[in-house]
Amino acid sequence: MKVYDDICYDQSKKSNMQVIGIDPGLIHTGWAVIEEDGPKIKYLGSGTCNTSNKSDMASRLVSILEQLRLIILNFKIKSGAIEKAFVKNDPLAALKLGQARASAMIALGENKIEVSEYAPNYVKKIFTGRGHATKEEVERMASLQFPKVSFARSDEADALAIAICHMHTLKLNSTLSNAINKAM
Repeated sequence: MKVYDDICYDQSKKSNMQVIGIDPGLIHTGWAVIEEDGPKIKYLGSGTCNTSNKSDMASRLVSILEQLRLIILNFKIKSGAIEKAFVKNDPLAALKLGQARASAMIALGENKIEVSEYAPNYVKKIFTGRGHATKEEVERMASLQFPKVSFARSDEADALAIAICHMHTLKLNSTLSNAINKAM
């Protein structure tokens, strides 16, 4: 787990909303935690939950769940976002991805963290401006937004994109809700 002290805050003094983004995968599940700080977004940490492809499926899913539980304990996460599964050419791969997603959702759900799901193209559109952005473009945008952070795997940058997409969506929904309430 990477957490940068020069970017982070003293968690005992603030109560801004923290969001976790999760990019599920059986071998590497990316995660990133951010926090709203007024109009800015602070990076708090990111990493990957890794499993061995030599382990049986049940052990891998439990490992993802346990690693995410530990991550959640280190932050004050109020909301989570996870990438939706999509079936391209390999339905079996989508099924396996769905199992990894379930481990992530259980980790969030058992901690009473609300969960939102976003399609990969929606996340890329919000984060990079292009719905069909490549992994390299997502990584480049992540590095531009947080130049002090280096990502060991693209899964981390993807998780950061998911978290930022979620934060923007939450802010937009709140703004719209407030505007509607004022109009009534």
